[in-house]
Parts: sequence; C-alpha cells; structure tokens
Amino acid sequence: MEVILRDNRRYILRIDKGEEVFSSLLEFADRQNVLAAAFQGIGACGEVEMGDFDLKTKTYNKHTIKENLEIISLIGNIAVLDNKPALHAHGSFGRPDLSVLGGHVFKVVVSVTCEIFLIKLDGDLQRNPDKDSNLNLLS
Repeated sequence: MEVILRDNRRYILRIDKGEEVFSSLLEFADRQNVLAAAFQGIGACGEVEMGDFDLKTKTYNKHTIKENLEIISLIGNIAVLDNKPALHAHGSFGRPDLSVLGGHVFKVVVSVTCEIFLIKLDGDLQRNPDKDSNLNLLS
C-alpha cells in the first residue's frame, strides 16, 4: 500500500495487485494511530468474500467469489475493538456482464489496483459486543 496524497486528516491510498485491502487498511490504521475513520474505495479485485447477516442464527452467510470484478463501491469505517483497529465495510462488485454483487465484505484481494479515500476523524469510535445480535456495534 502506498500513501499517494495526504493532508491533516485525509488520505488517498493505493493498494496494489495481490494485496488484501482490509489487512492493508488495518495495518495502516495501526501505524498511523487511526482510532476513528470513514473510507470509500474503487478499483478491481480477483477475490472477494462477502455475505449477509442471518437474524435468526445471528451469524453471517459467507460467500467467496474468485473472479475478476470491478470494485464499484467499497464503503466502511474503522473503529476500535479490544484496543485494536477494527473495520466494518459493505461493497458492490460488478461482473463483466454488468450484473452486481453486494453485501457485507470480509475480504478483498486486489487484481489491478484499489484506490481508497480515507478520512481520519477526531476522537475514537469504539465497538463493543451486543448480546442481542451477537455483533460488535458502535458504542
């Protein structure tokens, strides 16, 4: 990952072929002491793991897709969970036939490039376990 441009709170990041987007962002957040941020991204990937949350079982139904996809929209935030940066993201991914896949995103492996616009926020966002949903919610 490379920082292309930055000012006091905003970053343009380039994540390169073969890199996993979220691990790169979490490493960046750890190095830069980012305790609260919002981000969005576009690009191309060759693998994505995403899913939907099942309210009855309180678990995610995960799906791994290994094909060339456009990252139409990747949006999320960075908060703190157990004293470490934690990421929450949703995304839309386009196939060559222009159909779109979307959902909660767990993993994105870049096939060409991924361009992330990240805004570091003042203060910190905390995530804590919610017993009703079994999710780590903002608090």
